[in-house]
Amino acid sequence: MEGGDNRPLTADLFCARYAQRVYRFAAMVAAGDVEAEDLAQDALVRAIRNLGRFDASRGPVETWLWRIVVNTATDAGRVSTRRRRLWERFRSQPMLGVNVEDLALLRITAAELLAAVRRLRPRERGMIALRFGAGLGFAEVGAAYGISPAAATMAIRRALDTLRILLKETR
Repeated sequence: MEGGDNRPLTADLFCARYAQRVYRFAAMVAAGDVEAEDLAQDALVRAIRNLGRFDASRGPVETWLWRIVVNTATDAGRVSTRRRRLWERFRSQPMLGVNVEDLALLRITAAELLAAVRRLRPRERGMIALRFGAGLGFAEVGAAYGISPAAATMAIRRALDTLRILLKETR
């Protein structure tokens, strides 16, 4: 398995290539920032630990990685209610030295969008996160979920329709 420039795909090269996209995916599917960081780290650790087992004859490394990421996200989706409540309580605390109104005005659109994405069903949330957070194409999203590109396209369109409805409800 090579890193694209004939160098072996090491853990460092693997992380340099995929960590940011895995984190963007995780931020969209996780209940909060801490969970997103944990999810991204867990997925990357799983992938790196199994890097030696990757079989290029079964498909590209990226498809293999996104399958691991989706499975890790599914596992992490079983987060306890207590942990979520603690996180919400922490986020509601005012930050010292920061004008909360200014901060809210700067981030309102992104915050509303992320909150709405997090209200989607897990599968919809995962597909939206792969498509827009990780920047994957429909074929790659389909491969990560074991469905055809056409089915992935339709599922993502349905998820976007649901997302539009959720965003209208918040305004």
